[in-house]
Amino acid sequence: MNHGHLLRFILYSLVMFHVISGFNITVQAEESDQQTANDIVGDIRILDEKYSSYIQNEEMNVYEGDPIILNDVSGLVEGRELISTFRSEEVIQINPAGEAEIIITAPEKALYQIGLQYFIEGEQILPSQLEVEVNGEIPFYELRNIVFESKWENPKEWSKDKYGNEIVPQPVKVDEWQTKFLIDSSYRNSDPFLIPLEEGENTLTLKLTEGNLLFKQVILQGPTELKPFEEQNVEGNEYIEIEAERHTYKNDSSIRSAGSYNFDLTPYDTSDIVLNHINADSFKTAGQKLFYEVEVNESGYYYLGAHYDQSAKPDFPVFMNIYINENIPFQEFKNYPISYTTNYTNMTFSAEDEPIPVYLEKGKNTISLELSLDPIKSTIEQVEQLSAEIQALSLELTNLVGPNVDRNRDIDIESYIPGTEELLVSWADQMKALYNEMKAFNPNAEEIGTFSSLVIAEEQLRSLAEDVDKLVVRKNELSTGTNSITAHLGNLLQEMNNNGVAIDKLYFYQNKGDISTGAGFFAKQFANIERLFTSFGDQDYTVNNVNEEHLQVWVNRPRQYIEIMQQLIDEQFTAETGVKVDLSIMPDQNKLILANAANEAPDVALGVNYALPFEIAIRGALQDLSQLEGYEEVVQVYPEGMLTPAKVQGGVYALPDTMNFWVLFYRTDILERLGLAIPETLDEVKTYLPELQRKGMNFFYPTAGMPGMKIFAGTMPIIYQNGGRFYDETIDNTLLNENGTIEGVRELTELFTIYNAPYDVPSFYQQFRDGSLPIGISDYNMYNLIVNAAPEIANQWEIALIPGKENEAGEVERWSAGGAESNIMFKDTGKTEEAWEFMKWWASTEVQVAFGNTLQTTYGKEYMWNTANIEAYNGLPWSSSHKEVILSQAEWITEVPRVPGSYMLERELSNAYNSIVLDGENLRTAIDLASKRVNRETNRKLEEFGFMKNGELLEPYYNPEVNTE
Repeated sequence: MNHGHLLRFILYSLVMFHVISGFNITVQAEESDQQTANDIVGDIRILDEKYSSYIQNEEMNVYEGDPIILNDVSGLVEGRELISTFRSEEVIQINPAGEAEIIITAPEKALYQIGLQYFIEGEQILPSQLEVEVNGEIPFYELRNIVFESKWENPKEWSKDKYGNEIVPQPVKVDEWQTKFLIDSSYRNSDPFLIPLEEGENTLTLKLTEGNLLFKQVILQGPTELKPFEEQNVEGNEYIEIEAERHTYKNDSSIRSAGSYNFDLTPYDTSDIVLNHINADSFKTAGQKLFYEVEVNESGYYYLGAHYDQSAKPDFPVFMNIYINENIPFQEFKNYPISYTTNYTNMTFSAEDEPIPVYLEKGKNTISLELSLDPIKSTIEQVEQLSAEIQALSLELTNLVGPNVDRNRDIDIESYIPGTEELLVSWADQMKALYNEMKAFNPNAEEIGTFSSLVIAEEQLRSLAEDVDKLVVRKNELSTGTNSITAHLGNLLQEMNNNGVAIDKLYFYQNKGDISTGAGFFAKQFANIERLFTSFGDQDYTVNNVNEEHLQVWVNRPRQYIEIMQQLIDEQFTAETGVKVDLSIMPDQNKLILANAANEAPDVALGVNYALPFEIAIRGALQDLSQLEGYEEVVQVYPEGMLTPAKVQGGVYALPDTMNFWVLFYRTDILERLGLAIPETLDEVKTYLPELQRKGMNFFYPTAGMPGMKIFAGTMPIIYQNGGRFYDETIDNTLLNENGTIEGVRELTELFTIYNAPYDVPSFYQQFRDGSLPIGISDYNMYNLIVNAAPEIANQWEIALIPGKENEAGEVERWSAGGAESNIMFKDTGKTEEAWEFMKWWASTEVQVAFGNTLQTTYGKEYMWNTANIEAYNGLPWSSSHKEVILSQAEWITEVPRVPGSYMLERELSNAYNSIVLDGENLRTAIDLASKRVNRETNRKLEEFGFMKNGELLEPYYNPEVNTE
C-alpha cells in the first residue's frame, strides 16, 4: 500500500470512528437528551402537508351559493402581457415554464372548488402540469402538481396489417376546450379540492411546470351533493350494446383496445386478431377515463351492465366513478366497486343487490368510466406514514450501532431507545387494523390477496418485537433489501395503485332476458380446438413468411414495436420511395453470423446489441456504411462516442439505434433534509458519504448493481475521467498499466474499500424507493422504472449530470457509457441502395420523433423510446427538465472500442476490480496480471483474424477509441 493510499485510509477511518463510535458514546453519556421511540417517529408527519389533513383542520365554511363564472379575460389579469388571441377570442396564455397571476373576486370568505376552462395547443402528448399558489401560499402539498389532460379519439376505421390482423389504432388528440376543476393528480380524491378564498380579490399564481396551457374561464362553486338513487319502474324491451373497445374518447392516449382469442369476447375470429376489449394493463391508473356516446331510441329508465374481467386486485374491488351525460347521477355511482373476478363476467350496476335505474333521453347520451382510489385513500396515506416511521427507526438504529453489527451480540435496545418494543407492536396493530378495514370491502373472502404484503409486514414486526434485543442485528429487516418491511409496504402501494379492468362491452337494458349469457360449453371447446389447429399455420412477422423481392429487415423487438414500424414504413417510406419492406421478428440475434454463413441473412437488421456488429464485421459480413452517400450527414445526430464500437479499421459498420444513458438519480426530499447539494464531482460525493452513512444511507455506484461481471459501463467512466485509456494507437499492447488508467481503477475501487460505498446492491430501484440509497448513478432502465413504477415517491426525486472529475482547465469531465442497440446492413445484400435509403430514413429525426410519439401514445408512458438520435429527444413526450439533463450528459457519452480480444479486456478489468474490492489484492499486482492476460488474448485474436503471424504484426490494427484526454 503506497503512502497516499495509506494516508487516505487513516484519515477516513478517523472520521468514521468519530462519526459512528463517538456518536455511540454520546448516546450513552447524555441520557438527559435520550430520545424515546415515539420521539424518533413523532417528527415524521408526512400527512401534515397533505390535503386530507388540511381539510380536516380547516375551519372556514364551504361556499353554498350559485356557481360563479368569470369569463372576462381582461379582468382576470393585470396588463395585457398574458392575453393573446386564439381562434378569434381573447385567452390567457401560459408559455412553457411560465406563470400567470390571475385575480378572482369571491363573494365571501369560504372554501371553493375552482375550475378552469382550458386548451392544450399543438401535438403535445404529456398532460400539462401546474403548481398553484393561493394568495402567495400553497395551502397543501397536492397543489404543487395539478394535471390537465388532453382528450383523445381513435380513428373511425381501424387498420389491418398485411396478415389481416387488426392493429392497435393510433389515437389522435381532440382539439377542443375542456373544463377541469383543481383535483388531486393521483386521483386519491374523487372530489375537487376546496380552496380557501378571502372575500373580495384573491390572487391565484399558476406556474406551468410542463407543457403549454390556454384558458379563458374560471369557475367558482361549492361541492355538489349527490343523493341516493330512487327506485323506478323500468319498462320496455330496449337493449343497447356498446363494444368497449370502440370508445368515443379517452383522457389518456395509452388506454388501448386489444385482441384476444377468447370465445367469450366479441367480436371474435379464429384465425385473425380482432380488437375486442379494453386492455387491463392500459386502463389501470386512477384518473384514467373512458367516454362512450350511445344513441337511444326511446327516452326512459334503463339498467346498466358490463361484461368485464377484474383480476388486478385479488379478492378486492377496483373503484370507478360512473358519469351519465357528464355528471355522476347519484351517490351509488361515485366510487362504485368493481368486484374481483377470475374470468370475464356479466354484471349489473347495483346497490345491495338492487339494480340501479338510469334515465336516458332519446337521442345521443354519454357514459364515462373513471378509475378512482378515493375509498382506499386513507389506507394508502397510512401505509406511507408507517413506511416513513419504520425508515426513521431503522436510521436511528444505524446511528446507534453503525452500519455493520456483530450478529452474535445482543443489545438492550430499551435502555438506548425506550419504547421500541411498544412501537413495533403498535405498528403491527395498525397494520392489522388496516387489513380488517380493507376486508370489509369483501367480507366473504377468507383472505384479501391484494393485502398479503401487509400481513407479512405485520408478522415480521411481531417477530422483531418478541426478541427486541436482537433488533440491532435484524435491523435490515426494517428497511433494507427486497424482503424488508418497507419493501413489502412499497409493494403493497404498487398493488393498491394498480386498478386494471378489462372490459368487453357495456349495455343498457330494460329486460334482463336480452343479456347474452355467452356461448355454451361445447361451443367453447369446439372454438378452442379450431383455434389450436389454426395456430399451427400462424407465421405473422416470421422470417419464413416473406417476399424475396421486398427488402428484408429483421427487427430485434416485440410485436408491438414492429406493428407500428411496419405501418410507418408502408405509409411513409414505401409511399415515398416505392421500396417495399418486410419486417420480421428476429429469431436470435446471436445467430446472425450463422445465418449469414448459410446465405439466409436479411438485408438489414435493427436493434441488435451494440457490441455485436464488430463480431460480424470483423468476419467481413457487414457493409461499411461510411463509404455510402450521405453517411456524414446521417451520423451528425449521434454522440460521437457511440460510433466507436462499430468501427473496424477505419470503416463504420453500424448506426446506433437506442441510447442507454446514465445520469445521477437523487431523492430531493432526503437531500434537502440533510442539507446536501447535488454533487458535481466524485470528490464531493466522498465528502457526503460520512453523513449519509451516519444516517444509515449510502451512495450507489453502477458496479454495485452488476453481479459477477463488471461491464465497461461500470468500470470505464472513472478511468476515462482520470485521463486513462485502454489502447494506444494500435491495440497489440493495452495501456492498463499507464498512470491514468491505474489512477482511475484506484479511485473506482477506493469508493468501496476506503469510502465504504456498498459493493453489492441487488436492487438500486428498491433502495432508492425506500431511501436507504437516496443518491446514485444509473441508466435508462432505472429511469423508466422510477417514472412508471414508484408512485409513492412521485415529485420527490430528480436527475442530474453524473459527478465527474475536474481537469486542469477547471472543467468537470463526466464521461459515461451509452451504447444499447444498433442497426446493420449485410454486405451480401443485393439491395445496397434500397437498404441504405431505408436505414437513413429510419435514422432521421422526423421518423424517430414520429415513432417515439406513436409508440408512447399508443402503448403508454412505459414505452419510452430512448432513441440514439439526440436531435429527436426534443420532440419526444418526456419531462422537459429531464430531457435537458439527458442531452447534456449525452455530450459526454463514449464507449470502449470493440476490437479483437476486447471481451478479455472487459473480463480482466472486472476480475481485477473484484480481486481488489473483495479479496484485498494489491492494485498494481491485479492490474499487472490483467494486462498480461489481455495482451496475450489480443495477440491470439489478431493472429486468428490475419493481422499477426507467429508473433509478428503483419498489419496494424488501429484503435478507434475516442480521445478522452
